[in-house]
Amino acid sequence: MDEKNKLLSDKVLNKVLKVLGIVLLFLAVLFMASQFGAVWTKVSGAIGSVLVPVALAWLISLVIYPIIKLLERRGVGPRGFSLTVVYIGSAVIIGLMFYYITPFVIDQIAEFFDVGGDYDAISAYFKGDFKDNFIFGEEVYDWLSTTLSDSGLVENTIANAADNLSSRLSSTMLSVITIIFILPILLLFYLLDYELVNDSLRSIIPTKYEKGTSELGSRLNQTVGAYVRGQLFLMISIGTVATIVYKLIGLKYFFIFGLIVGFTNIIPYFGAIIAMIPVVIYAVITRDQAGGVNPLLVVGVNVVLQFIEGNIFQPIIMGRQLSIHPLIIIISILFFGSLFGTLGVIFASPMAATIRVLIMFYKEKKEEMKAADSNAPPTAARA
Repeated sequence: MDEKNKLLSDKVLNKVLKVLGIVLLFLAVLFMASQFGAVWTKVSGAIGSVLVPVALAWLISLVIYPIIKLLERRGVGPRGFSLTVVYIGSAVIIGLMFYYITPFVIDQIAEFFDVGGDYDAISAYFKGDFKDNFIFGEEVYDWLSTTLSDSGLVENTIANAADNLSSRLSSTMLSVITIIFILPILLLFYLLDYELVNDSLRSIIPTKYEKGTSELGSRLNQTVGAYVRGQLFLMISIGTVATIVYKLIGLKYFFIFGLIVGFTNIIPYFGAIIAMIPVVIYAVITRDQAGGVNPLLVVGVNVVLQFIEGNIFQPIIMGRQLSIHPLIIIISILFFGSLFGTLGVIFASPMAATIRVLIMFYKEKKEEMKAADSNAPPTAARA
């Protein structure tokens, strides 16, 4: 068959018609969905209010369940007793952390805002010295200041932010309070019947796909669980090291800055930059004061911390569970951040790892099917 007739064959035309049909159906679904925007908003809000505590309970269970299984293997049982031990132990650890950490945080915040403290010095710096030392000169600074003042950009931004905050504060606080009270109960019942719940979910899957789905679920639990446990330990480790190093170099608010390093470390690559910005700004402003720290020293310390985190802590703690190229992680942060906001940025890495597991699983199954087809005996030819 020549090339022209091959392109016009029934097989090719059928494929083209199927693709066109799928595209038209997809566009029709999008059009119908756009006509019911308010309904979809309410439905998505209701789904989100259910999925958030369920997803959090699942993530926390990936940390707690291995501890429960370890206790049961050591003879601490039944499940209710081992779960009670873990709950009490977690409550004690969290309580002790708040008991010992909160006073440091309150003292350093109070010291920062005290009369004649660093807050006044920083305010005075931006009102005076910042203008004098502006990198582009005082004339450019005056022009920028006048332009921003005349445009009302800052005032409008602050007003809009205040309006949005006030309108969302009540609903956000209600959601947070609801999650705080529901999450421990939801997690308790899930862990009590962990195997039963998972078996019930697997029973929904058709028998033909049950084995593959179970294997895929195990891989996802292993990958995401390794990330959550490793990231939690990594945050504590790098935050502790940063606090100690900041204290050794004489940084005044070492505890606050160390906490910032620990919490922002959950954001891959960008977290270290975010944590370094306030420390460097503070060092630049207070470098000429008594007890001030050289900004270059602060930058060097943060670079060393990032090197230690990326080349020592990260490989040891996280292992190769998330062996994903940095470019994929950055793209995931941008993509999921635009979709889900802050939560998307925080959980970009596990979501990227989840997608990677799905793709690898699909490729493996596809290769197995090809191998099975190639090894299958040929069908007997018809007489």
